Amino acid sequence: MIIATGDIRQNYSIIDTIFAMDSHKEGFLSGTDPNKAFEGVKNQLSKKCTALGGDAVINCQFEYRVAVGDGIMSKKQVIEIFAYGTVVKLL
Repeated sequence: MIIATGDIRQNYSIIDTIFAMDSHKEGFLSGTDPNKAFEGVKNQLSKKCTALGGDAVINCQFEYRVAVGDGIMSKKQVIEIFAYGTVVKLL
């Protein structure tokens, strides 16, 4: 599955736009891992693309924020990543 922040050099038809969000919370013995949240949001984009019959998500935009969530004994840092892009079918 192609997940691209720009256009691709292939002919395609546009199917739809999609949105996804994922997060990673600070663990008991570990910090937040933005890479896990980023991989999670790309995986969601891929699944949504496949469900719509697409071959790629192009012109993706990624944004993030650092938030604070409830933990067992204290507040925990959470990294949230939001993404959207255009689902296309390759011709």
